[in-house]
Amino acid sequence: MNGMTWWGDFPGECAQVAQVRRLAGALLQDSRVRDDAILCLVELSNNAILHTRSAGGVFTVGIWSAEAMARVAVKDAGGWDEPVLRSASRGQLAEGGRGLAIVVALAGRVGVAGGEEGRVVWADLWCEGVGAEADAAWWEEVPPLSAGCGGCWASSGRPSRTIYSAVCTKGEVRHG
Repeated sequence: MNGMTWWGDFPGECAQVAQVRRLAGALLQDSRVRDDAILCLVELSNNAILHTRSAGGVFTVGIWSAEAMARVAVKDAGGWDEPVLRSASRGQLAEGGRGLAIVVALAGRVGVAGGEEGRVVWADLWCEGVGAEADAAWWEEVPPLSAGCGGCWASSGRPSRTIYSAVCTKGEVRHG
């Protein structure tokens, strides 16, 4: 796989999200999907801190990038609730609860692996005309963060559930 691969642990504190943003900005400076990838990573990091046992603990960030494609992932310490894609209906005017919807709107594919003991939520981004169909071999080489072990990366296996994929049969939109 040609491109950049980086991962690291962060304390589960809200102030760390700014660090994630700055680091991702520097690492993705040459990526054509830089801004969307950073926003996805910030939303996933916030979710790890606000909705999992990573609050006060640790969460792990992974970034893979090659020109017009990127995968960003966040591994958390788990929790009782699974990530939920909420709809923006009229009755829901809450300030929060839209992070995953933002990620889905920006990414071509979003998935989750793991369970109560730890989850990885990932997003694949690509420019139009490039991506899942155009370079499937690149996506296969991107190692997912293993949800099953503390701070390690898996070299094989795929995320267990797709939350959203723009890579479907024509006209079909797939939600978990």
